[in-house]
Amino acid sequence: MRWLIKGKFKLFREQTGFTLLEVLIAVGILAAISAGFLTALDTSSRATRSLDERVVAANLATAHLEAIREYPYAATYPNAGDDITIPFQYSVVIDIDYSSDGTTWVDSYTDETFQKITIIVLREGDYILSVCTYRCDR
Repeated sequence: MRWLIKGKFKLFREQTGFTLLEVLIAVGILAAISAGFLTALDTSSRATRSLDERVVAANLATAHLEAIREYPYAATYPNAGDDITIPFQYSVVIDIDYSSDGTTWVDSYTDETFQKITIIVLREGDYILSVCTYRCDR
């Protein structure tokens, strides 16, 4: 131990610590890496939430289309989707337009043979997904 005290290793004797400039550079590098990591984490979180919303909306729209498909051709389908559980943030709008020739569409049913059924899925009032299908009275 005496050789440490006598100064035989000049490296330990001359090293007194980090300078302020070295500490500031290290903190700056750490801050830049942390900012990049937090940005990537935020982007990943938003993408996951958006994908989850789309999957739920697609499942709701498919369930409503299947429920309407089970009914025979009618002017409206008021009971379609009554047995489908809708999460409380989501709402489903079923819009039906009618046509006799398939080119001009009206909102009211008289004696048309074509229907354009649009299922719109909203989450807290924001548009998520819209699916359209057609039916024909045969």
